[in-house]
Amino acid sequence: MHGEQSHSGATVMADRRDALLGASRLVVAARELADAFPGTLHTAVGKLDVYPNSPVVVASRVTLLLDLRSPDEDVLARANALLLERVAGIEAESGVTVERHLSHSWGVNPYQPSGVELARTSAERLGLSSEPIMTVAGHDSINMKEHVPTVMLFVPSVSGVSHNVGEFTEDADLLAGLELFTDVTRRLGAGELGPATTYVPGEDRS
Repeated sequence: MHGEQSHSGATVMADRRDALLGASRLVVAARELADAFPGTLHTAVGKLDVYPNSPVVVASRVTLLLDLRSPDEDVLARANALLLERVAGIEAESGVTVERHLSHSWGVNPYQPSGVELARTSAERLGLSSEPIMTVAGHDSINMKEHVPTVMLFVPSVSGVSHNVGEFTEDADLLAGLELFTDVTRRLGAGELGPATTYVPGEDRS
C-alpha cells in the first residue's frame, strides 16, 4: 500500500492518503472473501509492516502478506478475481495505490494415494487408529514430494489446537506417532512407495 506521509494532527481527514487505512480495508476484504465461500476458502493476513510506524504520522507505506487457500482451484480463481476488484475499490476509497507481488502459488496437488495407503497399513499393523485428513497447509513436504517419496503423518493435538501456545499433545500420542514414523520411514527406505510422482488434477490414478 502506497500513501502519503503526513501529520496526524495538522492534516485534515479529507486530504489524507493513509496507507494503513487502505491496508485495513484489505484485511477486512480478505475475511469477507472467506465468508463468501463458506467452508471452501481460507484467508489470512499474517504479516503487516507499517512505515513510518509513528504515533503522530499518517502511514505512507504498508507491506502485508495476504494468503488465499482452498482445496478447490476454481474457488481460488474466483476469489482472486473478486479480490482484484476489491483492490481497485480500496485504491479509490482510500486514495492509495496498491502494488502487488505474487510471492508463491501452487495448485492442488494431493499426496500419492499409495503413500496414504502405506501410512494407513502401517498404523493398522501397529494397532493404531487412523484416518485420512484434508489439509490446506503449505507444508515443506509439498515441495519435497515431487523429488522423493513422501508421506505426511499427523498426531492428534488436544482440542485440535495447532500453531498456538496452547497446543498440546499427550505423551502416549507422541510415542505412538514416533512408532508410526519409524515404521513408515523404514518402508519408504525399502522402496515400498516407489519413485516420486507428480499428480495432474483430473488424471486417472486407478
